[in-house]
Amino acid sequence: MSLKMLSMRIKSTTSTAKITKAMKMVAAAKLKGAERMMLSARPFATSIGSLMEPHLTPGEEDEKPETSLLLAVTSDKGLCGGINSRVVKEIKLQMAASEEAGEAPPTLMLVGSKGRDGLARTHASYIDTSFDETYSMPVTFSLASFLAEQMLSKPADQYTLLYNKFLSVISFDVAPKTLKGPAVLGASGVFDEYEFEGEKEDILANLYQFNLATQLYSSLLENVTSEQASKMTAMDSATTNANEMIDKLTIIYNRRRQAKVTTELTEIVAGAESV
Repeated sequence: MSLKMLSMRIKSTTSTAKITKAMKMVAAAKLKGAERMMLSARPFATSIGSLMEPHLTPGEEDEKPETSLLLAVTSDKGLCGGINSRVVKEIKLQMAASEEAGEAPPTLMLVGSKGRDGLARTHASYIDTSFDETYSMPVTFSLASFLAEQMLSKPADQYTLLYNKFLSVISFDVAPKTLKGPAVLGASGVFDEYEFEGEKEDILANLYQFNLATQLYSSLLENVTSEQASKMTAMDSATTNANEMIDKLTIIYNRRRQAKVTTELTEIVAGAESV
């Protein structure tokens, strides 16, 4: 590699390091806001979830559902580590497990274009609905309500949310959240300890949709926070790698430049002695 090419390589790598450093700072700023919203939403989701979970959480003694729906939450942008590939991998494992058991695979709904792109080549036939540009605006409860409505428009015996649960800046796990279908609330003895003003069936149907929207809202915020944390970590690693490459290229450049200068001086001295 010539000195000119080495110089161009150093300049391009330096520009890359500046970009990745700026992206890290942007992700760190967004992470603070996303984490604040996520922490505020956790008690909101836990309060309604504690009321509904005893009736909606599947147990080991329950029969396997005949129909199920899986909504997987991914991002619309890349450069955020492996959070999307983890969700895609879990989807593939669930689909493979259903086929091995001889069961019908769950209806698949995707939030975020990266999940769709990761499944398009091998599992495109499983995708029922995909929602893109979900994060073009801040996550709101209205968005979660819309997604919950779209899920309930496809009746199923079981609904599962798959998302990245935020644990720390460097730790997040793919977490499934499974709920029985709304039909289970119509069973005898469900919420008999409460008094309802109005038709109990209508109230429970609305309560189920509200609970699903609440869990979706929490899942979206958890995934957004994980995305920003993963992006910050990925950009920090990219900046470190770029700086290390710059140091190595600079050493090589200086050595070759010194060798070239030494050769030229030797030629000049030899030419002077011959005269």
